Amino acid sequence: MSRPAAQIFKDLLLKAIGNLQQLLKLLEQERELLQQPQSDSGAVEAITAAKNQLLERIQQDVDERCAFLVEQQLTPDMDGMDAFFDGLPPAAAVALRKGWNQLVELLELVKEENLKNGRLINRAVQHFDMLLNAMKVSQGKVRVYNPAGGAGDLNIPRNLGKA
Repeated sequence: MSRPAAQIFKDLLLKAIGNLQQLLKLLEQERELLQQPQSDSGAVEAITAAKNQLLERIQQDVDERCAFLVEQQLTPDMDGMDAFFDGLPPAAAVALRKGWNQLVELLELVKEENLKNGRLINRAVQHFDMLLNAMKVSQGKVRVYNPAGGAGDLNIPRNLGKA
């Protein structure tokens, strides 16, 4: 005997929620590492690899939900999702909509965490680029800003490192 559609969808939701919760934890760990002055690049790489694996599972979750809706002869979009909920008994519809809303809220939290981490990474890249540009010596000159805010050259003797 096959399982009822509501139970199948509930299982799909629970799996998807679990995967998003794991991704959220990884993003939080990543942010903590990125905020450290001397972050461990190996740890950041490990988190990136784990995130990529989770993102693949999350994509599978999406694909499974879409396939489920198609099996129910519904469109694999929000209209199909609403039609599925509308076709359920009221108590099941309320419970599954609550789970769906939890999934959507988690997705928003993941998006926010990812944006925060992206800003931290961009800031670090900007600082690194500024440092790299300051260290580049072009004919004994380094491009810097003058007191008026304009770009200027600073002459640095080549024997500076010999002091």
